[in-house]
Amino acid sequence: MTKKIIKSYDLEEISGFFRQLGEKEYRARQLFSWMYERNIESFDEITTYTKKLRKDLGDMFVLSPLTNIDHKVSKIDGTEKFLFETQDNYYIESVLLKSDGNEEGRLTVCISSQVGCAMGCKFCHTGMQGYTRNLEVGEIIDQLNQVRRLSGLKNNNIVFMGMGEPFQNYDNVLKACDIINYSFGFHISTRKITISTCGILPGIERFIDEKRPYNLALSLNDTDFEKRKNYMPIEKKYSFKDIADLLHRKFPVSRNRLTIEYVMRKDNISNEDAKRLKKMFKYSRIKLNLIPLNTGDHGIDVPTEEEINHFLDALQIMNVPVSIRKSLGSDIDGACGQLSGRKKRNDEK
Repeated sequence: MTKKIIKSYDLEEISGFFRQLGEKEYRARQLFSWMYERNIESFDEITTYTKKLRKDLGDMFVLSPLTNIDHKVSKIDGTEKFLFETQDNYYIESVLLKSDGNEEGRLTVCISSQVGCAMGCKFCHTGMQGYTRNLEVGEIIDQLNQVRRLSGLKNNNIVFMGMGEPFQNYDNVLKACDIINYSFGFHISTRKITISTCGILPGIERFIDEKRPYNLALSLNDTDFEKRKNYMPIEKKYSFKDIADLLHRKFPVSRNRLTIEYVMRKDNISNEDAKRLKKMFKYSRIKLNLIPLNTGDHGIDVPTEEEINHFLDALQIMNVPVSIRKSLGSDIDGACGQLSGRKKRNDEK
């Protein structure tokens, strides 16, 4: 019998499991506290359970579905990158980002939602390798367990900006967020969890209609929609104009925080781009997050620091709310767009 991943189940489901075993429902809360707060590596560590109950859990469930294969630490900024192997021998990556100077004590885990990605964005290494499968809820959550254990640090922020398109794995990602948000587990509030999408319109609308409490981030990366089609094929299916119309109709009644992510290339930071961004900001309560394009084998021209500063000045003159996300972990391929989940041979390390 194939064991199921216990971290894929929410509190109500685990409570039902304990009822079937003739156990009290409070055992479920105990289990969640042991798994997420104490971050156990084995069911045998749960000293409040009988030996039989611990054995029953071990016979039926897998506690940690991921195995750490590699752990790198940036010599530049202390960013930590983790390579994990799934039970079916695929590879995903997670990143621990430390305070970039804008917020003291900020520790962010960047989580993957898929093995690979089907979106094909030209500036993203994950998109270059294609899509394999969705991650299960327990595989999403176990990244957080493993990163905390391996780093020795308890993060206070989560972003779904790793490998994959989160809204292509909507149900599993949102269920994972709800479990991570439990007060007797990781203790991470809804305002500290951000889900990023390249523009899956049905997922965005569902997210708003369901009144999900988490932050939303949209990858725009171009104000010229014809140009966006070249770099982000999703534009052909779900136009950002249609997404903007949806946000104009529905997002003003939402309490979520919305961030527009903008990866800066040499060809998308002109004065005309700044003017078009200014027009977009008339219709929604949003913040612009500028991200420098990282070097790599994508064949795209990277802007100079002078060009970036000129673009930033143009936006500030137009009174657009903007911040620049520093490129953390670039020396270990842990920065934005650099995750691939590729397991390197020993002679490549």
